[in-house]
Amino acid sequence: MWWRRVLAVPHVIRLSRRAPSGMTDRWDHFWSSVTATGDGGDVLWDASGTEEVRHYLDLLTAHADRRRPVVDVGCGNGRFTRALATHFPRALGVDRSPAAIERARSETAGSASAAVTFQALDMTEPGTGAAVRCELGEDAHVFVRGVFHVLDAAARRAAAANAAALVGERGVVLIAETNHRGNRLGYLERLGAGPRGIPPALARAIGSGIPAPLPFGEAELDDCFPPERWRRTVIETDATIITVPSSTSGVGDRLPGLVALLTPRHATPAPGS
Repeated sequence: MWWRRVLAVPHVIRLSRRAPSGMTDRWDHFWSSVTATGDGGDVLWDASGTEEVRHYLDLLTAHADRRRPVVDVGCGNGRFTRALATHFPRALGVDRSPAAIERARSETAGSASAAVTFQALDMTEPGTGAAVRCELGEDAHVFVRGVFHVLDAAARRAAAANAAALVGERGVVLIAETNHRGNRLGYLERLGAGPRGIPPALARAIGSGIPAPLPFGEAELDDCFPPERWRRTVIETDATIITVPSSTSGVGDRLPGLVALLTPRHATPAPGS
């Protein structure tokens, strides 16, 4: 009901006042305050279930050359980076927050092969993709989960340009984003916000100043990755993005989303595809 959303507003305002000003500072503030990840942890989007990751790996196995490296953009604590490393010779996780990279390295130590590495990089900074492509020495695949929906239009286009530089002629891009088309309060309500307060993981994100989620559907995808330049090898407009549980049920919240696997129109087909 509308009044429930109105009563949640004071909680959102109170939390938002604590946020640092710079965007990298905000993300560092968030990741520096994290004490635990996974379903019972502090990171809203770090659900530990295998349903999503298995689907993404199936898509990549079917459409990507598994001899190539993969770059996990906005890797956070590296959960998906480590999963990608089980299917590709090298998985590089990048995040604009040095604190996130420290967390990823800590959680990865002793649990994954040397094929997993992490770097603090801003993929909205022009030239970053070309620099990473040069370091890798070959075309790479790009995996992005939950990044574009917290970027404005200009930053999205910059990130897409860097993805294109990484992919070159032989890589693919796999994108998974939430696509809530309603207002922000409706989105927060869906994640458990209400008159009595806001779930801890959601409150931590708001208090750190992480950008409010924006829709990311087919129109936004076309703006970042124009159809005349990118082939929609897979497009799922009814996808589900899973977050950590925000209620006592212990069941992760399921948000409407979009999943797309893109290949450059001049790409060389992957073996077996």
